[in-house]
Amino acid sequence: MKFQVIGKNVELTDAIKSHLDNKINKIFPNADESTDVRISLCVKKHRYIAHVTVKTNGVTLHAGDETEDLYTSMDSVLKKIEKHLKKHKARAQDLKIKSGFEIKKMSTG
Repeated sequence: MKFQVIGKNVELTDAIKSHLDNKINKIFPNADESTDVRISLCVKKHRYIAHVTVKTNGVTLHAGDETEDLYTSMDSVLKKIEKHLKKHKARAQDLKIKSGFEIKKMSTG
């Protein structure tokens, strides 16, 4: 898995990087080498903005969040991307089941 953290007007400390690394490894426990995760952290006035882009298996997912605390922004944007991934997996599974049912229906009837 490729993991990239970019900071604009933010100093990326080891604590920030390890926090993100722990969270990403919990969300993607068995990610392969084709998975690309890009996290962008930015400060504008007193707001911390976090954006995450995940590219895996031909799918690109994006989430963003803005709060007054850096760690809150990072955690909430990672929760959003985790929710997107679960929704995408559920849709793919439903489509697979639906297409299998239609093939079975065609062959029997």
